[in-house]
Amino acid sequence: MAQTIQSPNTGTTLATMSPDAQRKLWKKGADVFEQTHDFFMQMEGKSARSIIITETDTSKGRGQKITFTTKSGFYSEGRMGEELFEDKEDFEELLINDYEMTVDFLRNASRWTARTEEWMGMRGELKNGIPAQLGEWMGRIKTERLFMMFQKKGSGENYVFANGKGSVDDLVSADLLTYDNIVSMGTQMKTMGGKAALAGKMSNGIPIFRQCVVATTAAVFGLKMDSTYRQMIREGGQRGDINYLFKGGVADVDGHVIKEYVPIDHDGDGPVGSPLNPKAFLGEAITAGTTTFDIKGGGSAVAAAKTKIKYFKWFPRFSYKWLPSDVYDISGDAATFYVLVVNPPSGTDANKIGMYECTTNDGNKITVSKRLGSATAGIRNTTVGSVTWDTGVWSGKHTDQHPIGATIVLCNGKGQPYGDTLMLGAGAAYRGYGKYRNSRSNQSHEGGFVTDTFITSVFGQEPRRDTKDRCPGFMRLRHAVQYPGLPIPNNIT
Repeated sequence: MAQTIQSPNTGTTLATMSPDAQRKLWKKGADVFEQTHDFFMQMEGKSARSIIITETDTSKGRGQKITFTTKSGFYSEGRMGEELFEDKEDFEELLINDYEMTVDFLRNASRWTARTEEWMGMRGELKNGIPAQLGEWMGRIKTERLFMMFQKKGSGENYVFANGKGSVDDLVSADLLTYDNIVSMGTQMKTMGGKAALAGKMSNGIPIFRQCVVATTAAVFGLKMDSTYRQMIREGGQRGDINYLFKGGVADVDGHVIKEYVPIDHDGDGPVGSPLNPKAFLGEAITAGTTTFDIKGGGSAVAAAKTKIKYFKWFPRFSYKWLPSDVYDISGDAATFYVLVVNPPSGTDANKIGMYECTTNDGNKITVSKRLGSATAGIRNTTVGSVTWDTGVWSGKHTDQHPIGATIVLCNGKGQPYGDTLMLGAGAAYRGYGKYRNSRSNQSHEGGFVTDTFITSVFGQEPRRDTKDRCPGFMRLRHAVQYPGLPIPNNIT
């Protein structure tokens, strides 16, 4: 059984653990589950053709701003022959706009004692390992905030649906990430003025420009099931073992680089999935009933009791905070959203699925306003969204009881899970750094017995805008997703 070291990490806390468990967990070179870092760091650059353009101003501190100026080109008719420039309207206007990016502090810390190291038999390992863990945390937060920026800060033209659908509730199982959808998204982005980013250089030094498609593992799974994509690999790909059908990976699609983002279902207490495909694990069992209740995350009763952890911060209707002065306004969101809760493959009602309509999301829990059931009473309804209890593709699949550990995924009113894929071009976003960038520091107390380790950065992120306040550097495609291993119907219509 995994043991939790509470923060502050004191010897008194550790004394409750059996010595055998201590050594099994904290053996030398303790196994640390794979973690994601800053996904976008490799896309950073100072060139206008970089995907993420970085700006560093070491004078910026708390709440200060970095200003960017944009200007449009000249598009009037000009003059021909002996025509003169006589009126002010004859002259080209300099259309100039500017916008600001706020940078602010982001900090985290961990506390441990000398007795912690002695008790756990990890002399030196905690001291050396904690700064690295804090650095990885900083990278994940920067990545998350940039994903959420692309999700929430664009304009209407930045957001499209698979196969030309008009809304999220129109999506069905066939509306996956496909070859055609990628080509269509790339074409729309070009007409917005989006430019391809510098993706590398050929052996002779000639630069290579590409749009970059950022897709989660679940989205890539759908692309690999696409018959057009498979035909392209089979007939147009390189021959032999280096063909993507054999070596794995994801091939470029019509000149678009596919960059897979792998969300980790980690073993810590925090959100799983990603802003592109929100997921959670049930932390408190759901029993049959007719009154309003909250869905709690975390995957265990201990985790569900932690009220400060935001297990659902990537689900709809959460006031996401980029900075203290920059909080997402949920008033423009739909009043409700839907989730599926999928039972594990063993136990009561194994592999069965419940559907719930939700209204409120404080990040730590979501409040249910309707639940799908076999009879109507209170908030229990025989139909939720457009799904009717145990009929059609859902026949024999429904339940309204779920154990701790059941999987929670976002879905539309048809019960179809969905997610997002991004297309990023040159100057998709600005990332600004202030006075501190991943600055690590220690503070000792009690004569060196207690040590606090801190990490500090001052940074901000904003989409690049043109003079009309549009964001031509990115697009988001919302599409159906399939989660391998979850018994959700793949023929929802």
